[in-house]
Amino acid sequence: MEDIWSVIEEDPCCSFCGEIFNIPVVLCCTLCERCFCEICCQQFWETKGFECPFCREEISESGLGKCKEQKMKEELKSALKPLREKLKLYQKAKLNCEQTTEHIKSQADQTERQIRAEFETLHQFLRDEEASRLSTLNQEKIQKSQIMKDKIEDLENDITSITNTIRSIEQEMRSQDVPFLKNYKETIKRTWRIPQDPDMVTESLLDVAKYLGSLKFKVWEKMKDIITYTPVILDPNTAANCFLLSEDLTTIQCCSQTYDLPDNPERFDVGAEVLASEGFSVGRHSWDVEVKNNTYWVIGVASTSINRKGKHVLTPAEGFWTIRLRNGEYKACTAPWSPLTMNKELHVVRVVLDMDRSKLAFYDPRERTPLFAFTDIITPQAFPYFCSACKEHPLKVLPAKLSVNVD
Repeated sequence: MEDIWSVIEEDPCCSFCGEIFNIPVVLCCTLCERCFCEICCQQFWETKGFECPFCREEISESGLGKCKEQKMKEELKSALKPLREKLKLYQKAKLNCEQTTEHIKSQADQTERQIRAEFETLHQFLRDEEASRLSTLNQEKIQKSQIMKDKIEDLENDITSITNTIRSIEQEMRSQDVPFLKNYKETIKRTWRIPQDPDMVTESLLDVAKYLGSLKFKVWEKMKDIITYTPVILDPNTAANCFLLSEDLTTIQCCSQTYDLPDNPERFDVGAEVLASEGFSVGRHSWDVEVKNNTYWVIGVASTSINRKGKHVLTPAEGFWTIRLRNGEYKACTAPWSPLTMNKELHVVRVVLDMDRSKLAFYDPRERTPLFAFTDIITPQAFPYFCSACKEHPLKVLPAKLSVNVD
């Protein structure tokens, strides 16, 4: 039987009254399959009985509109399928957004705690440094004040002695002639014993320059003892949900359990993978990765355009330039893979990326020759890449050595 809407498109008028359809129906009539207004059928049946108004074939009352209704219901049922699928997608997206909102709150709370803890460490360092400098200043003040006090006492004693000598001689000068003359030799000898000029205490003042000169710089320079710098920081928003990251975002540990994390577009969802938080477009960059005792790892760089969902083929053609250890075999992930010539087990791998020369090299820091080098890093931006399936030992990006240079 033809679709009712196809019939209406050919002729939008009722075959009984000739007017535009008002609720069109198709009767279960095997001869003509004409379309009529529902009200025309009802009026016709009230006077003529249940038969087709056009060909007069007898039909049952239940036949009125049943073909139309059934077909429309099937059409609607089919039409609802994509809507139901879309509804599921929207519900899933809403759930993901709700989970993301909760995760954002958790991230903010944890990050705030860590920021406060880090700054408290810095504040405590500054308070300790301030107290130490003030204590040293006070000690120097006490020491030099005591020196001056002692010097003043010595001077006062000298002043008293000289004053007594002067007073005694003056008294002799006022005596009568005979006693004066008798004592003159002894009196004049007392004037010969003139003391030396009082010497001034050198370096008696506080060394103010020691305390205030380049104060902020010296404190900052000393701060090297409590801070570290890591050239590559892991991005937790890209980490697969099997990873546990350290608070300083330098260490990844693959776990048996999975964590409830949002399935955001940046996150790897199948492989145990993670990227660094910063990619490189130009310049030369280097970082060391501790791989000691880890039995399954992949490290290198990945293009910014890689697909982070699903499984990956770790080759340059797919945007990955890496080396790996698996089943005790060290290989470069080329196509086909290239075995690495190893003299001894790797504990640390140094990764050196030169974007200006499109080169990536891997070294054992104990050796001077590279383990492997890629010379075709063609990507606008390369992100340090890490993969680890070893559940016993982590991968760790090691801190770089700090130095303060003054030009």
